[in-house]
Amino acid sequence: MEDKEKYLNFGECLSLVPRTFGKPGKRTFSIEIECKDNFINLWLEKEQLALISQNIVKYKSFTQSEDLIEPQNQEMKNYKMIDFALEFIEPSNSFDFYFVGVDDDDKGVAATFSYENKYAQSFAKNSLKIISQGRPICSLCSNPINQEGHFCIKLNGHIENIKIV
Repeated sequence: MEDKEKYLNFGECLSLVPRTFGKPGKRTFSIEIECKDNFINLWLEKEQLALISQNIVKYKSFTQSEDLIEPQNQEMKNYKMIDFALEFIEPSNSFDFYFVGVDDDDKGVAATFSYENKYAQSFAKNSLKIISQGRPICSLCSNPINQEGHFCIKLNGHIENIKIV
């Protein structure tokens, strides 16, 4: 990333809203992020959204949750997240969120923004609710169970002493 424009600091964000599109097994996930002068749609994997949310929930005792503010309709910049880091800043009771991704033109970008913990807790709660509405997980092999059935690799007859609860 030689281009200085591709290192972006969006500053303090006003709104983070988790979104999902499609049916379980075919869903796509994103976070709509509204910062002071930017409106961003960050596309990510379900597992990435779950990790972000689980890390935010660790700091729930530091604040009371407040409802999310729905973002205003503005021109949206799209990024597909590749990797991220989340840092809790105790003195300000906020999170610094860093991500590396690609834009619509497949150009690399590294960006950061901050978000207050009281709103982050609500975001995490809503994200985990969205994630849990997907396909159920097999308790034996930890793979998703589709509506048309599931082939469990641990029920193939080669593993002894399996107890299905």
